[in-house]
Amino acid sequence: MGNSNHKSKQSIKPGIKPTKLNRSLKGVVSEYQCCVDFSKQGKWVFKAIDPQSPCDLITLDVDGKIDLIDVKTNTYRKNVKSYRRKIWRIPTAKQKKLGIKILMVDHGND
Repeated sequence: MGNSNHKSKQSIKPGIKPTKLNRSLKGVVSEYQCCVDFSKQGKWVFKAIDPQSPCDLITLDVDGKIDLIDVKTNTYRKNVKSYRRKIWRIPTAKQKKLGIKILMVDHGND
């Protein structure tokens, strides 16, 4: 159970706030923030356990409407000097076939 790769573990001392989230942690935060938001909307939320799943979340509302959602965190190109240029994400062919929606989340300058 769990990851035996000690390099992936991030130790945070109590009372010390990390200055910047790494890419993987930003993705995790985005997914769980979406879970909270959908739950507040009164939807049931199911999270994928397979890292290769074409979607991250499945939501179900009280009327039985099901949504398949792939959560993506906004990223920006660093080589643009005058402004931050967003990197656009599009669904894969499999995601299009399955009707999976892309949900973009922005953490600002985290």
